Amino acid sequence: TEVHRLEQEMAKYRPSDPFNIIKGKSAVMEKTVQMAKKVCSVRSTVLILGDSGVGKEVFAKAIHEATEGPDAPFISINCGAIPASLFESELFGYDRGAFSGADHRGKKGKIELAKGGTLFLDEIGEMPLDMQVKMLRVLQERKYYKVGGEKEMETDFRVIAATNRDLRELMMEGQFREDLYYRLNVVSLKIPPLKERREDVVELIHYFLNDFSLRYQRPIHHFSQEVMQEMLQYDWPGNVRELRNVVERLVVFATDGVIRKEYLPFHPMTNHSSTADAELQESFMEFDTLILPLQEEMDQHEKKVLEKALAVTHGNKLECAKKLGITRATLYNRLKRLGLS
Repeated sequence: TEVHRLEQEMAKYRPSDPFNIIKGKSAVMEKTVQMAKKVCSVRSTVLILGDSGVGKEVFAKAIHEATEGPDAPFISINCGAIPASLFESELFGYDRGAFSGADHRGKKGKIELAKGGTLFLDEIGEMPLDMQVKMLRVLQERKYYKVGGEKEMETDFRVIAATNRDLRELMMEGQFREDLYYRLNVVSLKIPPLKERREDVVELIHYFLNDFSLRYQRPIHHFSQEVMQEMLQYDWPGNVRELRNVVERLVVFATDGVIRKEYLPFHPMTNHSSTADAELQESFMEFDTLILPLQEEMDQHEKKVLEKALAVTHGNKLECAKKLGITRATLYNRLKRLGLS
Protein backbone atom coordinates (compact mmCIF):
# COMPACT_ATOMS: atom_id res chain seq x y z
CA THR A 1 0.00 0.00 0.00
CA GLU A 2 2.82 2.38 0.87
CA VAL A 3 4.66 1.68 -2.40
CA HIS A 4 1.44 2.24 -4.35
CA ARG A 5 0.89 5.55 -2.55
CA LEU A 6 4.42 6.68 -3.35
CA GLU A 7 3.98 5.77 -7.02
CA GLN A 8 0.79 7.82 -7.17
CA GLU A 9 2.56 10.79 -5.57
CA MET A 10 5.44 10.52 -8.05
CA ALA A 11 3.01 10.42 -10.98
CA LYS A 12 1.92 13.96 -10.09
CA TYR A 13 5.41 15.39 -10.57
CA ARG A 14 7.07 13.47 -13.37
CA PRO A 15 6.37 14.41 -17.01
CA SER A 16 3.60 12.25 -18.39
CA ASP A 17 4.48 10.10 -21.40
CA PRO A 18 1.41 8.41 -22.92
CA PHE A 19 3.68 5.83 -24.57
CA ASN A 20 4.70 4.40 -21.19
CA ILE A 21 1.62 2.18 -21.34
CA ILE A 22 3.21 0.34 -24.30
CA LYS A 23 5.32 -2.45 -22.88
CA GLY A 24 8.36 -3.94 -24.60
CA LYS A 25 12.07 -3.09 -24.83
CA SER A 26 12.88 -5.10 -27.95
CA ALA A 27 14.68 -3.20 -30.72
CA VAL A 28 11.77 -3.57 -33.15
CA MET A 29 9.26 -2.30 -30.57
CA GLU A 30 11.37 0.66 -29.51
CA LYS A 31 11.80 1.62 -33.17
CA THR A 32 8.01 1.47 -33.66
CA VAL A 33 7.40 3.66 -30.59
CA GLN A 34 9.96 6.21 -31.80
CA MET A 35 8.21 6.38 -35.17
CA ALA A 36 4.86 6.87 -33.42
CA LYS A 37 6.32 9.72 -31.34
CA LYS A 38 7.46 11.51 -34.50
CA VAL A 39 3.88 11.44 -35.76
CA CYS A 40 2.77 13.34 -32.65
CA SER A 41 4.37 16.58 -33.80
CA VAL A 42 1.67 17.00 -36.49
CA ARG A 43 -2.03 16.16 -36.84
CA SER A 44 -1.75 14.23 -40.09
CA THR A 45 -3.80 11.10 -40.76
CA VAL A 46 -2.20 7.88 -39.49
CA LEU A 47 -2.80 4.33 -40.71
CA ILE A 48 -1.85 1.67 -38.14
CA LEU A 49 -1.23 -1.81 -39.52
CA GLY A 50 -0.83 -5.05 -37.62
CA ASP A 51 -2.28 -8.43 -36.77
CA SER A 52 -5.26 -8.75 -34.45
CA GLY A 53 -4.32 -8.26 -30.81
CA VAL A 54 -1.00 -6.44 -31.28
CA GLY A 55 -2.29 -3.26 -29.61
CA LYS A 56 -3.27 -0.96 -32.49
CA GLU A 57 -5.81 0.93 -30.39
CA VAL A 58 -3.27 1.33 -27.59
CA PHE A 59 -0.93 3.06 -30.05
CA ALA A 60 -3.80 5.17 -31.39
CA LYS A 61 -4.69 6.40 -27.89
CA ALA A 62 -1.04 7.15 -27.10
CA ILE A 63 -0.68 9.22 -30.28
CA HIS A 64 -3.92 11.04 -29.46
CA GLU A 65 -2.92 11.83 -25.87
CA ALA A 66 0.55 12.99 -26.92
CA THR A 67 -0.89 15.31 -29.60
CA GLU A 68 -4.20 16.66 -28.35
CA GLY A 69 -5.20 18.56 -25.25
CA PRO A 70 -6.43 16.83 -22.07
CA ASP A 71 -10.08 17.54 -22.88
CA ALA A 72 -9.94 16.50 -26.54
CA PRO A 73 -12.25 13.54 -27.29
CA PHE A 74 -11.04 10.17 -28.55
CA ILE A 75 -13.95 8.57 -30.42
CA SER A 76 -13.58 4.98 -31.59
CA ILE A 77 -15.74 3.17 -34.12
CA ASN A 78 -15.26 -0.46 -35.16
CA CYS A 79 -16.06 -0.59 -38.86
CA GLY A 80 -16.47 -4.36 -38.76
CA ALA A 81 -18.98 -4.42 -35.91
CA ILE A 82 -21.70 -2.16 -37.35
CA PRO A 83 -24.30 -3.43 -39.85
CA ALA A 84 -24.05 -1.65 -43.22
CA SER A 85 -27.62 -0.35 -42.84
CA LEU A 86 -26.74 1.47 -39.61
CA PHE A 87 -23.28 2.66 -40.53
CA GLU A 88 -24.26 6.04 -41.96
CA SER A 89 -26.37 7.07 -38.97
CA GLU A 90 -23.64 5.92 -36.55
CA LEU A 91 -20.98 7.90 -38.37
CA PHE A 92 -22.90 11.05 -39.35
CA GLY A 93 -25.78 11.05 -36.86
CA TYR A 94 -29.33 11.95 -37.83
CA ASP A 95 -31.90 14.70 -37.42
CA ARG A 96 -35.16 14.06 -35.61
CA GLY A 97 -37.71 12.24 -37.72
CA ALA A 98 -35.04 11.14 -40.20
CA PHE A 99 -36.46 7.62 -40.39
CA SER A 100 -39.00 5.37 -38.72
CA GLY A 101 -37.96 4.50 -35.17
CA ALA A 102 -35.43 7.33 -34.92
CA ASP A 103 -35.07 9.20 -31.64
CA HIS A 104 -37.29 12.28 -31.78
CA ARG A 105 -34.42 14.38 -30.46
CA GLY A 106 -32.05 13.25 -33.19
CA LYS A 107 -28.58 11.86 -32.52
CA LYS A 108 -25.00 13.03 -32.78
CA GLY A 109 -22.75 10.89 -34.97
CA LYS A 110 -19.18 9.79 -34.24
CA ILE A 111 -17.82 12.55 -36.49
CA GLU A 112 -19.60 15.27 -34.52
CA LEU A 113 -18.51 13.75 -31.22
CA ALA A 114 -14.88 13.68 -32.40
CA LYS A 115 -14.79 17.42 -33.16
CA GLY A 116 -11.59 18.92 -31.77
CA GLY A 117 -10.11 15.49 -31.10
CA THR A 118 -9.48 12.14 -32.77
CA LEU A 119 -11.72 9.77 -34.69
CA PHE A 120 -10.31 6.24 -34.54
CA LEU A 121 -11.56 4.07 -37.41
CA ASP A 122 -10.78 0.54 -36.27
CA GLU A 123 -10.90 -2.29 -38.84
CA ILE A 124 -11.15 0.28 -41.66
CA GLY A 125 -10.88 -2.54 -44.21
CA GLU A 126 -14.41 -3.63 -43.24
CA MET A 127 -16.02 -0.29 -44.10
CA PRO A 128 -18.78 -0.67 -46.75
CA LEU A 129 -17.88 0.71 -50.19
CA ASP A 130 -20.68 3.28 -50.26
CA MET A 131 -19.51 4.63 -46.90
CA GLN A 132 -15.93 4.83 -48.17
CA VAL A 133 -17.05 7.42 -50.74
CA LYS A 134 -18.77 9.54 -48.09
CA MET A 135 -15.86 9.20 -45.68
CA LEU A 136 -13.46 10.38 -48.38
CA ARG A 137 -15.54 13.53 -48.87
CA VAL A 138 -15.46 14.27 -45.15
CA LEU A 139 -11.68 13.86 -45.03
CA GLN A 140 -11.20 16.14 -48.03
CA GLU A 141 -13.74 18.86 -47.29
CA ARG A 142 -14.33 18.52 -43.54
CA LYS A 143 -18.05 18.89 -44.24
CA TYR A 144 -20.99 16.48 -44.12
CA TYR A 145 -24.75 16.14 -43.74
CA LYS A 146 -26.58 14.26 -41.03
CA VAL A 147 -28.99 11.56 -42.15
CA GLY A 148 -32.22 13.37 -42.98
CA GLY A 149 -30.55 16.73 -42.41
CA GLU A 150 -30.49 19.75 -44.72
CA LYS A 151 -27.85 21.80 -42.94
CA GLU A 152 -24.23 21.23 -43.93
CA MET A 153 -22.11 20.50 -40.86
CA GLU A 154 -18.46 21.48 -40.46
CA THR A 155 -16.03 19.59 -38.30
CA ASP A 156 -12.36 19.40 -37.45
CA PHE A 157 -10.80 16.20 -36.18
CA ARG A 158 -7.81 13.96 -36.66
CA VAL A 159 -8.26 10.53 -38.20
CA ILE A 160 -6.34 7.47 -37.06
CA ALA A 161 -7.30 4.29 -38.90
CA ALA A 162 -6.28 0.72 -38.19
CA THR A 163 -6.60 -2.64 -39.90
CA ASN A 164 -5.29 -6.18 -39.77
CA ARG A 165 -6.04 -6.69 -43.45
CA ASP A 166 -3.97 -6.05 -46.57
CA LEU A 167 -5.60 -2.93 -48.00
CA ARG A 168 -3.64 -3.16 -51.26
CA GLU A 169 -5.04 -6.63 -51.81
CA LEU A 170 -8.54 -5.36 -51.05
CA MET A 171 -7.99 -2.57 -53.57
CA MET A 172 -7.11 -5.08 -56.30
CA GLU A 173 -10.25 -7.04 -55.41
CA GLY A 174 -12.36 -3.90 -55.70
CA GLN A 175 -13.32 -3.95 -52.00
CA PHE A 176 -11.44 -0.82 -50.96
CA ARG A 177 -11.21 2.49 -52.76
CA GLU A 178 -7.77 3.51 -53.96
CA ASP A 179 -8.36 7.23 -53.35
CA LEU A 180 -9.41 6.59 -49.74
CA TYR A 181 -6.37 4.38 -49.19
CA TYR A 182 -3.96 7.12 -50.23
CA ARG A 183 -5.92 9.69 -48.22
CA LEU A 184 -5.58 7.56 -45.09
CA ASN A 185 -2.03 6.38 -45.68
CA VAL A 186 -0.29 9.72 -45.08
CA VAL A 187 1.77 8.08 -42.34
CA SER A 188 1.69 4.32 -41.80
CA LEU A 189 2.77 2.52 -38.66
CA LYS A 190 3.34 -1.25 -38.62
CA ILE A 191 3.01 -2.88 -35.19
CA PRO A 192 5.11 -6.07 -35.02
CA PRO A 193 3.43 -9.31 -33.87
CA LEU A 194 4.53 -10.86 -30.59
CA LYS A 195 6.30 -13.76 -32.34
CA GLU A 196 8.72 -11.22 -33.84
CA ARG A 197 9.61 -9.76 -30.45
CA ARG A 198 9.79 -12.73 -28.14
CA GLU A 199 12.12 -10.92 -25.78
CA ASP A 200 9.14 -8.75 -24.77
CA VAL A 201 7.12 -11.75 -23.55
CA VAL A 202 8.80 -11.76 -20.13
CA GLU A 203 8.11 -8.08 -19.47
CA LEU A 204 4.48 -8.45 -20.58
CA ILE A 205 3.96 -11.49 -18.34
CA HIS A 206 5.43 -9.57 -15.41
CA TYR A 207 3.21 -6.56 -16.12
CA PHE A 208 -0.04 -8.53 -16.49
CA LEU A 209 0.80 -10.81 -13.57
CA ASN A 210 1.18 -7.84 -11.23
CA ASP A 211 -1.96 -6.22 -12.64
CA PHE A 212 -4.23 -9.23 -12.15
CA SER A 213 -2.67 -10.18 -8.82
CA LEU A 214 -3.62 -6.78 -7.44
CA ARG A 215 -7.00 -6.72 -9.15
CA TYR A 216 -8.08 -10.09 -7.78
CA GLN A 217 -6.20 -9.73 -4.47
CA ARG A 218 -4.40 -12.98 -5.18
CA PRO A 219 -0.64 -12.93 -4.47
CA ILE A 220 1.38 -15.33 -6.64
CA HIS A 221 4.32 -16.86 -4.78
CA HIS A 222 5.34 -19.62 -7.19
CA PHE A 223 5.70 -19.52 -10.98
CA SER A 224 7.46 -22.67 -12.16
CA GLN A 225 10.22 -22.67 -14.76
CA GLU A 226 8.30 -25.28 -16.74
CA VAL A 227 5.29 -22.99 -17.15
CA MET A 228 7.48 -20.04 -18.09
CA GLN A 229 9.41 -22.08 -20.64
CA GLU A 230 6.22 -23.14 -22.39
CA MET A 231 4.97 -19.56 -22.49
CA LEU A 232 8.25 -18.42 -23.98
CA GLN A 233 8.10 -21.09 -26.68
CA TYR A 234 4.46 -20.52 -27.62
CA ASP A 235 3.80 -18.64 -30.89
CA TRP A 236 1.03 -16.35 -29.50
CA PRO A 237 -1.14 -16.12 -32.65
CA GLY A 238 -3.50 -13.82 -30.73
CA ASN A 239 -0.56 -11.59 -29.79
CA VAL A 240 -0.66 -9.36 -26.67
CA ARG A 241 -4.42 -9.77 -26.26
CA GLU A 242 -4.02 -13.56 -26.04
CA LEU A 243 -1.07 -13.28 -23.64
CA ARG A 244 -3.08 -10.98 -21.37
CA ASN A 245 -6.00 -13.41 -21.31
CA VAL A 246 -3.73 -16.37 -20.55
CA VAL A 247 -2.07 -14.56 -17.63
CA GLU A 248 -5.49 -13.62 -16.26
CA ARG A 249 -6.53 -17.28 -16.53
CA LEU A 250 -3.41 -18.38 -14.63
CA VAL A 251 -4.08 -15.92 -11.80
CA VAL A 252 -7.76 -16.92 -11.61
CA PHE A 253 -6.91 -20.62 -11.32
CA ALA A 254 -4.03 -20.12 -8.88
CA THR A 255 -6.24 -19.98 -5.79
CA ASP A 256 -3.32 -21.14 -3.63
CA GLY A 257 -0.85 -18.71 -5.19
CA VAL A 258 0.82 -21.43 -7.29
CA ILE A 259 0.70 -21.32 -11.10
CA ARG A 260 0.73 -24.81 -12.54
CA LYS A 261 1.34 -26.20 -16.02
CA GLU A 262 -2.16 -27.64 -16.32
CA TYR A 263 -3.65 -24.13 -16.09
CA LEU A 264 -2.22 -23.24 -19.51
CA PRO A 265 -4.84 -23.40 -22.29
CA PHE A 266 -2.31 -24.63 -24.87
CA HIS A 267 0.20 -27.45 -25.26
CA PRO A 268 3.96 -26.95 -25.57
CA MET A 269 5.18 -25.99 -29.02
CA THR A 270 7.91 -28.08 -30.64
CA ASN A 271 8.54 -26.18 -33.86
CA HIS A 272 11.01 -23.60 -32.57
CA SER A 273 14.66 -23.50 -33.59
CA SER A 274 17.33 -24.06 -30.99
CA THR A 275 19.00 -20.75 -31.92
CA ALA A 276 16.08 -18.85 -30.45
CA ASP A 277 16.03 -20.96 -27.29
CA ALA A 278 19.25 -19.44 -25.92
CA GLU A 279 17.83 -15.93 -26.16
CA LEU A 280 14.56 -17.06 -24.61
CA GLN A 281 16.39 -18.81 -21.80
CA GLU A 282 18.31 -15.61 -21.06
CA SER A 283 15.02 -13.73 -20.80
CA PHE A 284 13.65 -16.47 -18.59
CA MET A 285 16.57 -16.20 -16.19
CA GLU A 286 15.67 -12.52 -15.74
CA PHE A 287 12.12 -13.50 -14.90
CA ASP A 288 13.27 -16.22 -12.52
CA THR A 289 13.90 -13.54 -9.90
CA LEU A 290 10.42 -12.07 -10.35
CA ILE A 291 8.65 -14.00 -7.59
CA LEU A 292 10.45 -12.98 -4.41
CA PRO A 293 9.68 -12.94 -0.70
CA LEU A 294 7.19 -10.17 0.00
CA GLN A 295 9.62 -7.80 1.74
CA GLU A 296 12.22 -8.19 -0.98
CA GLU A 297 9.61 -7.59 -3.68
CA MET A 298 8.43 -4.42 -1.88
CA ASP A 299 12.02 -3.22 -1.45
CA GLN A 300 12.63 -3.52 -5.17
CA HIS A 301 9.52 -1.49 -6.00
CA GLU A 302 10.35 1.14 -3.38
CA LYS A 303 13.90 1.39 -4.71
CA LYS A 304 12.58 2.12 -8.21
CA VAL A 305 10.21 4.79 -6.88
CA LEU A 306 12.99 6.50 -4.93
CA GLU A 307 15.38 6.38 -7.90
CA LYS A 308 12.73 8.06 -10.08
CA ALA A 309 12.08 10.70 -7.41
CA LEU A 310 15.79 11.50 -7.10
CA ALA A 311 16.08 11.76 -10.88
CA VAL A 312 13.14 14.17 -11.09
CA THR A 313 14.60 16.38 -8.34
CA HIS A 314 18.16 16.08 -9.70
CA GLY A 315 19.39 14.53 -6.46
CA ASN A 316 17.98 17.24 -4.18
CA LYS A 317 16.99 15.12 -1.18
CA LEU A 318 15.01 17.84 0.58
CA GLU A 319 12.89 18.47 -2.51
CA CYS A 320 12.61 14.72 -3.08
CA ALA A 321 11.28 14.16 0.45
CA LYS A 322 8.72 16.97 0.00
CA LYS A 323 7.40 15.53 -3.24
CA LEU A 324 7.10 12.06 -1.70
CA GLY A 325 5.32 13.42 1.36
CA ILE A 326 7.88 12.08 3.86
CA THR A 327 10.43 13.68 6.15
CA ARG A 328 14.04 14.06 5.07
CA ALA A 329 15.11 11.76 7.92
CA THR A 330 12.74 9.05 6.67
CA LEU A 331 14.12 9.49 3.15
CA TYR A 332 17.72 9.12 4.37
CA ASN A 333 16.83 5.99 6.35
CA ARG A 334 15.16 4.38 3.34
CA LEU A 335 18.02 5.32 1.01
CA LYS A 336 20.48 3.78 3.43
CA ARG A 337 18.42 0.60 3.89
CA LEU A 338 18.05 0.15 0.13
CA GLY A 339 21.71 0.85 -0.61
CA LEU A 340 21.07 4.14 -2.40
CA SER A 341 22.95 6.43 -0.03
